[in-house]
Amino acid sequence: MNKSFIFILIIFMILSLVTGCGSYKEIEQLSPVAGIAIDKSPIGYKLTVEIIDVDESNKEPKFVSLKLSTEGKSIFDCIRNMINLTAKKLYFGHTSVVIVSKDVAKDGIIPIIDFIFRDAEPRINMYMVVSDEYTANEILHLKSVSTDIRSFEIDTMIVSNDQLSKVPNTSVYQLANHIGTPGLYPVIPTVSMEVNEGLETIVLSGGAIFKQDTLEGFLGLDDIKCLRFIRNEIKGGLFIFDISNTTISLEIFKNKTKVRPKIVNNQLVMEIKIKTIVSIGETNGQIDTLHENSINRIKTIAETSLEDDILQFIKTIQTDYGLDIFGFGNIVKQRMPDLWKEIETNWDSIFKELDIDVDADIHIRGSGNLFKNITEKQ
Repeated sequence: MNKSFIFILIIFMILSLVTGCGSYKEIEQLSPVAGIAIDKSPIGYKLTVEIIDVDESNKEPKFVSLKLSTEGKSIFDCIRNMINLTAKKLYFGHTSVVIVSKDVAKDGIIPIIDFIFRDAEPRINMYMVVSDEYTANEILHLKSVSTDIRSFEIDTMIVSNDQLSKVPNTSVYQLANHIGTPGLYPVIPTVSMEVNEGLETIVLSGGAIFKQDTLEGFLGLDDIKCLRFIRNEIKGGLFIFDISNTTISLEIFKNKTKVRPKIVNNQLVMEIKIKTIVSIGETNGQIDTLHENSINRIKTIAETSLEDDILQFIKTIQTDYGLDIFGFGNIVKQRMPDLWKEIETNWDSIFKELDIDVDADIHIRGSGNLFKNITEKQ
């Protein structure tokens, strides 16, 4: 028999086995879930889903948001109870965000992560966020500004904010990795509600600190920027500080942070070196941003201001929480493994008193398109 014929026959036999899908369902039988909100209830959990529905009442059909809520003893129980509300099976393959109330977060988020990883549909690169003031259900029901799908808007806000560096960009799989790694403490985004031009809408409000899987506290937007400087996660944004009565806004183009442990006078010290490239985005005073002496003054004060902000932030975390959210212990483990073996069991205590040395080097590469400040005489 011809060898080519046999080869082709084998290929067709293999294709006949792999092209079927035992779990295939028509799209009409599914309800795609864009986002999930999880609150506490008297019996366990209250779960709200945002379903992507199609409005065909107009000439051009469009996607719209439909919310449904149910209660149960577990997350999975809540999902199964949804059958009483909709004949269609919930489909989590497009779910982009899970909103958790602070009450649920204080009790622990392992059950939620467990559901996400055990079920084959949810994507592990989705975001989990904590509502720091309102219930998760209330956040999910706030009116959208840019799209009819609330959950997709939250997802887009977190991704876009990565260029502002004021919110932690932590996916569910990164969250699970931090929870499962000794010495790492995850920080995930927080959301709240604000009234803007008479409209109640969502706002990213900072980050939530976790010890293992339980909520320990909240960080503001400026705190998160310091955290991202230390973690070498700065991708853009502004650095704003004052010189006398003048406010200077520096636009960040590039940043590189290196953290390494060193021994000084028989004491462990964490050395943080920051190199940042910026331009002067705005000034509201009389500083001549073209004069070399003025640029050098701005550079010096900016470096000192950044160093002070980061040192103060680290000190606050050491005093108020005592949790190494920066990953300093992990760096010591990698760079000084022998020392780490000696101090690992006492790291939490050592971290609280750990000396920090911050050195910022800011390079100002330009001052925008203006040759002189508008308030100066030409």
